[in-house]
Amino acid sequence: MRYLVLGAGALGGYFGSMLIRGGADVTFLVRPARATQLRRDGLIVKTQDGDELRTQVKVVQRGQLDGSYDVVLLCCKAYDLDPAMDAIAPAMSSGSAIVPLLNGVRHIDVLKEKFGPERVLGCLTIINAALMADGSIQQSQLRINLTAIGELDGRLSSRCTAIKTALEAGGIPVQISESILVLMWEKFFGFTCNAAIASLTRSRAGAIAQAAEGASFVSAVIDECTRVVTALGHPPLPAFNSAAQISGLFSQASSTYGPSMLIDMEDGRPTEGEHTIGDLVERAAQASVSAPLLTAARCNLQTYEINRGGSK
Repeated sequence: MRYLVLGAGALGGYFGSMLIRGGADVTFLVRPARATQLRRDGLIVKTQDGDELRTQVKVVQRGQLDGSYDVVLLCCKAYDLDPAMDAIAPAMSSGSAIVPLLNGVRHIDVLKEKFGPERVLGCLTIINAALMADGSIQQSQLRINLTAIGELDGRLSSRCTAIKTALEAGGIPVQISESILVLMWEKFFGFTCNAAIASLTRSRAGAIAQAAEGASFVSAVIDECTRVVTALGHPPLPAFNSAAQISGLFSQASSTYGPSMLIDMEDGRPTEGEHTIGDLVERAAQASVSAPLLTAARCNLQTYEINRGGSK
């Protein structure tokens, strides 16, 4: 199978590197500056176990695709989804499958509308990694290494099995789920809780843990998000105990943990606020569910974008 990975940032670089390590045929579709860097230095991934993988990779830029690919890993930020879809369109054939590694759930409907539901798989990953200033990718020490894929209609398919085999050959355990959308909503719940907590406080977990009102604030956000997703028909799954895990993340005074939303704000980059927190606020309003903390978090992110001069 031929794999096209759109983006060689934290997730795209990590997943692509692991696929190559397992023997897969992988090409990266990247912007010009990243293409130059990868050709010069190779793709460098530093794992949480202390390994450093340096791989020479195949790269193409928009307009340079050489035919269709069997699997496209979509590893862009949610706010870049529209140009990303245009970029991968020439790589798509009737048998191509898109594996989107994006936060939230809204992108599934967008991709189905653009490419047809038969080409879109559900996917979630909870692998923490960051793109460093030198272009290398550093996997964090937070060991929640969960990745799942599945057909949107719940059927088992040979293409999901093949993708699972390729990723596991490189060292990424993968679960094939017959209810992938349920799992994606579970991740969406956790992501939104973490992002709302961090964006409202503009702080890492350790500082929140030390704040006198930190624990009660974390609980209030979790309670509100639970109420919203339950009203929308996607209650948190008891088996995952996500609320307890989220509380635990923000209870350690020495922790430097920060969700991707906070890291983007710290670095002055655009955020996925509208595509995650904003999406949940809009769904809550449509269901006539009050969500004052989520609304405050959305406003916080909107003003952040205004102050940084951004439009996304």
